Amino acid sequence: IIYTVTMFTSEHWKCKTKTIHGFLKEVCVGFNRTERMIRCHNSDEMYSLKGGKKLNGSICSNDPHFYQACRRKSVISFENKIFNKDLLCGRYLCHKNKDSKIYKNTKLISMGLTCNGIWDCKNTDLDEAGCTGNEMTTLRSGMSVPSREICDDLCFDKTCEDEAVCNGHIYGMYCDFNHSTNTSKYVRVLNICDLKPHCADKTDELNCSVTDNSHPIPTCESDIKSSLQSTIQKPVFNFTRCYVTTEREHGKHEYCKGSGHILDQTNCTDTDKVALSCKVNGYISTVSRHMVCLGKKVCDDNFENHCIRVSVTCFVHKHFMCDGKPDCEDETDETRPFCDEMTSLKCIRRVGQSKEGPIPLKWLNDGVMDCVDGSDESSGWSSCGEGRTLRFVTNNRSCENVFVCPWDKPGYVELDDLCDGIETCGNENHVCSESLDSPQLFTTPLTTDVGLSKHLSFCIKGIKETHNFMTDCTTIRSFIYPDQDVFGVDKTDITLPEGLQNCDHMFGELYIYTSCTNKCINSSCPLRNIPRYEVCPDQFPDRIGTIVNNTYLIFVTKTRTYKNGVYTNNYFVCDNKIRCIDYSQVCNLVNDCGDDSDEKFCTNHFQCKSTGRYIPKTSKCDGIFDCLDLSDECNAECSSYIVEYSVLKALSWLIGVLATIANLTIICKNMISLRRCRTTAAMFNKTLIMTISSGDFLIGCYLIVISVFDGIIYEGSYCKEQISWITSTKCTIIGVLSTLGSQLSVFALCLLSGGRIVGISNSMKVPGKVTWTKSLKVAASIVIVILSSLSIAAIPVMVRFEDFFVNGVRYPEQLKIFVGTPTKQKVLAVLEAYYGRMKGSILSWKIVKDM
Repeated sequence: IIYTVTMFTSEHWKCKTKTIHGFLKEVCVGFNRTERMIRCHNSDEMYSLKGGKKLNGSICSNDPHFYQACRRKSVISFENKIFNKDLLCGRYLCHKNKDSKIYKNTKLISMGLTCNGIWDCKNTDLDEAGCTGNEMTTLRSGMSVPSREICDDLCFDKTCEDEAVCNGHIYGMYCDFNHSTNTSKYVRVLNICDLKPHCADKTDELNCSVTDNSHPIPTCESDIKSSLQSTIQKPVFNFTRCYVTTEREHGKHEYCKGSGHILDQTNCTDTDKVALSCKVNGYISTVSRHMVCLGKKVCDDNFENHCIRVSVTCFVHKHFMCDGKPDCEDETDETRPFCDEMTSLKCIRRVGQSKEGPIPLKWLNDGVMDCVDGSDESSGWSSCGEGRTLRFVTNNRSCENVFVCPWDKPGYVELDDLCDGIETCGNENHVCSESLDSPQLFTTPLTTDVGLSKHLSFCIKGIKETHNFMTDCTTIRSFIYPDQDVFGVDKTDITLPEGLQNCDHMFGELYIYTSCTNKCINSSCPLRNIPRYEVCPDQFPDRIGTIVNNTYLIFVTKTRTYKNGVYTNNYFVCDNKIRCIDYSQVCNLVNDCGDDSDEKFCTNHFQCKSTGRYIPKTSKCDGIFDCLDLSDECNAECSSYIVEYSVLKALSWLIGVLATIANLTIICKNMISLRRCRTTAAMFNKTLIMTISSGDFLIGCYLIVISVFDGIIYEGSYCKEQISWITSTKCTIIGVLSTLGSQLSVFALCLLSGGRIVGISNSMKVPGKVTWTKSLKVAASIVIVILSSLSIAAIPVMVRFEDFFVNGVRYPEQLKIFVGTPTKQKVLAVLEAYYGRMKGSILSWKIVKDM
């Protein structure tokens, strides 16, 4: 490392914040424009590099964590995702006490400095962090090492003797036995057949010549060159196969080099060293676990490199994921979404697993053999659907309906994931907004000054003078999260009402900036997690690192919308640390994080119990169902009953019982006295009175039945059962009876009134006697009244007339698109949103049911 240090003076230097090797630096140019220095953060110290040397140490006095050494190299492979080598700063570097040199974590391990009970680093505790147990083991050479280091696939020191005897197998060789000390010299695999004898009897160089083509032992290229400057061959012995590598992260192997370097990591003698079996150059062979995820092709199908970067600090083979055993410190290998969908049948995975276990449904019939027996690529797995909706399911799961995407990809959306606010098909959010009456939310305020000024609410020129608002506006300068000394980041100015606001009606950025500046009445700031440099590894490949309080690193991005660009960190970090979202996606009624962390600290919503869907707080208890489980209208704060209020309940019982008893008594008395009628008028009047009483009797029965269902059958559960109730056959029958009763009373009263008018006009005439002809006329009149009443009561429930009388239809709960009983107009709007356009705009209930 070659560098120079000087002091900053404004008279000689002009500085500007720039991105250097992926990190923000303050680059200063001398007024003579020949000198270029980098100024230390929060200091007048300056440094420069000479000869293009790589800066890899602490050169600023206020930088004990080596943040001035942070740099990134462009990584082309693995989709430009962040690697450990991008984090050569902070806790990933060790400033060694003894020699003051700089070492990486992997170097500490290879040197045997980790967990040795000695604090080797000045600036970090990485070398001893997480170490437990202090038991020591004496090896055959006499050297003592921590017992936990024995056969852990990492060399404790450069001799690697702690990996020499594992599972009954010897790697390398022992020689020169000393009888007095009962010790032997250990020769590591790297030093065998290296043309340099390490044993007194030269046994480490025996049988090393491979010039004879009939040599029975396989050979590989070595890194030793002959006098002709060409590489030579050396044999591969059983005690050199599948030996541990000292620098596993870089893929450097101990014995074989060159094009044949993989040979010593195949056909392992120790089965515990085997990661998988595959074809190597056309022949079945076992492959060492040291070759997994190294990027070096061993198997013909390269399966040992089917690895996934699950987090910044964890890169694992796919077969170590979803196996119930966390392999990453943050356990991200067990929390990926596809780990939730596993097969019920089991198989042995090709890599790492020695016993049967389930595999993710995602691996079935994907063209890659994941099971040793290849069963994952065979037929017979439980599946649902066909064509675009074909999907594999567990055996104990029944096939359910799915939302078919109007375009080819991804084909379908599970109904459990529908209407979650996240666009998957391309138009399901539009469909859901029509079916669920989703409100239009405003999540972004007016933005000016290259995105660094936010104007909230009415604090906009031309509106703020409105007399309807009695609160002045104020501007909060330099908003940033965390509210600490963040180097090089452009901070935001926020203009908002001066007084406290009710944030229950705000969403997205409006909610963030108001609550996080303590301007909300009862709402706290939802920002909890700092956007540290290592979070959200699958996002922001062009991220830029910068220092906070000279204590830790965060990432920022450069907005290129504007001419010069601005550096911002306006990102919400989800609790899972896997996803980061924009402020406009926070508190916007959508679970954008997948773990609800972007919504759970917000006060502007109500969350439906069964589906977890978020609705505006103002939609709770507004008389309109927004949740599939009706929890927004059926809860402790609001509910509904068939008969509201206690007074009405009591009157319903009282009137129902009295009407039933009284009218039944009247009917019985009039039936008895009907035979004694001597005139037609008297018979007609009594018949009509009986008809009116029959109608009132039905109304009384209706009130009693309603009261029974309200107070006895449903008790307090009617609110959640009301959709089932109003669409049930029982409710239909009761409705027909009540309509029949009311119509009977109305028609009979009309006839009775007409008969009274006729009687008054003929009051001077002698009433006619009862005859069979007149009796038939009276009976005919009553029959007409009954038939008319039945028609009026029954026509609305006839299928033929449903388009005139049916207001809505109930869909199965599994559909999860409609809430309550949608009308034809709503169904038509949903169909238009799905198909884009409709040939006709007239929709019948028959067409809806046929769909």
